[in-house]
Order: sequence, then C-alpha cells, then structure tokens
Amino acid sequence: MKTQELFFIVRIEVETAYEHLSDTLKEMEETSRFLMTNSPKVKVVNSEILTTKTRNLKNSTDGA
Repeated sequence: MKTQELFFIVRIEVETAYEHLSDTLKEMEETSRFLMTNSPKVKVVNSEILTTKTRNLKNSTDGA
C-alpha cells in the first residue's frame, strides 16, 4: 500500500460552562478524542491535531 498524508480542517461548535475561551480550548485539547477509522481500502496509520485556533467573533449587540 502507498502512504499519503491528508489534512483535514475541522470546525467544532461547543456549549461550555467556562467563561474564558482559553479554558474551553485547554479542556478540549486535554480530554477530547479525535478518531479516524479504517475503511476497507484505507488504513489509518497515525493522526494528530496539528494546531488549534480560536476566533473572536464580534458580538452583534455591542453597538459596532
């Protein structure tokens, strides 16, 4: 079989009890699991989250 690298960009929307986004992100990185499974013709050899990024969306009610 031939080895290839694939890159996926994933957007995840969550509800959180944390006040700060950094706390939510930290918990997700430490406790959540990312799972890619094999298919009949593709065997997943390795996977990892390469980077995490947060966006600060403008609040539409802030008068801006």
